[in-house]
Amino acid sequence: MAKDYTSLLGKSSGTSWGEIAGAYLSGGKKKDNRARNVMLASLFFNAKEANMQSKVMKNLQEMERQKTFDNAQMTDKWNAYNSLMDEDTAFKENPNYFRLQAESRFAKNNPNYPSGSKLLQSEIDFKNKEVTDLEEALKNLHIEKIKSGNVNKRLSKQEFYKPFEDYYVSKQEQIAAPGNVSLVHKAWNKLTNKNDKQTLTDIQKENQRNEAIRNNFGYLLNPDEITGDAAIAQYKPLEMTVTKTEAANQILSSIENQDIARNLVTGLKQKQYSRTELQDYITLNVVDFNPYIQKYQKAYQAYDARFYADKDVPVEGDKGYKEYIIQRNAYADRVTGQGDKVTAQITSDLYTLKELKVNPEENAELIDAIEARISGYTTSAKDTAVFNIVAAHIADTNVMRRVNTDIQNGLYDDVADYALQYTKTLRNTFKNL
Repeated sequence: MAKDYTSLLGKSSGTSWGEIAGAYLSGGKKKDNRARNVMLASLFFNAKEANMQSKVMKNLQEMERQKTFDNAQMTDKWNAYNSLMDEDTAFKENPNYFRLQAESRFAKNNPNYPSGSKLLQSEIDFKNKEVTDLEEALKNLHIEKIKSGNVNKRLSKQEFYKPFEDYYVSKQEQIAAPGNVSLVHKAWNKLTNKNDKQTLTDIQKENQRNEAIRNNFGYLLNPDEITGDAAIAQYKPLEMTVTKTEAANQILSSIENQDIARNLVTGLKQKQYSRTELQDYITLNVVDFNPYIQKYQKAYQAYDARFYADKDVPVEGDKGYKEYIIQRNAYADRVTGQGDKVTAQITSDLYTLKELKVNPEENAELIDAIEARISGYTTSAKDTAVFNIVAAHIADTNVMRRVNTDIQNGLYDDVADYALQYTKTLRNTFKNL
């Protein structure tokens, strides 16, 4: 007679320990082997099912922990996806959407950028280039995001989450299937060939999971990187260039003595100037160097008389000449009143840097430290230090001997022209100057 296996489905896992033990002991002294065997089999049956159920419970708990983690990522992906779709809609409605975004970022990065009719052409060009480059980068980044996610329509939140919810409902059903918690159901599945379903490979399982958690939108969680020319550069007023016409207008409007102003305009040689170059050009052509030269030369004589009264003064080419120049010029700055404490420190740093850069690799760390300190000084203090160095340089009779010869040979127009070229050399030699 065939056994009705279906009647066992849903029954509890065997007879209880108390029932089996009571039946066994009720036989008195007579040892019933059959009862003993039934009792042992039932004990094994109960222990096995308890272990199965404990394992299922652990798997369900682990699944819930994983679902909580995945759900947090799904929330992040949905927010990023929804933002992308909002951005796409805004871009389609307004082709200048990314232009406006770029201008907003430019304004945020350069809050003190000038405006109005006094903008230099270079300032107009600078802003246009920065905004245009960023606009193109933002637009290309958006298009790439759309392509990467293969986005062809906008999903609702329910549609977005559906594969995720379906995946975990199915996973829960698989873990808690009757065959995993009951030996009777497990045996029934074998007899009815319910376990003959095709088993998924690890790769198929991974693909199934990736599809469920919208892994194809994972790239949206990566931070956007705007680098190179597309990144908004910091506006540095002194690096902006003026055309020759703009330079002439600035000179004529800023210098009261129009004879001096016209001479300066006539002397403009370059097609464009940085603001620093124009400032140096005006200063070095307006200032009368003679009083400064006389002051420094007197200070040099005093220095030599005080520290070299009984020994030869070093000359160019001597081993200690550079150190002599540094100490002598520092002394001259101090006694002529041309430099305060800060100016004297900048001047000393510049002379020191010049020495260190003879062996840049060996002195790299110290060079970086001094250049960083110089960058912290105000523009005004650095300009004063540059002017003092130039004035002290021209006051040196050895230097002027060479300069006068070069002027006669047509290399320089005059002392002011030489001073301007030397100033350019200083600023190009040292960073942050």
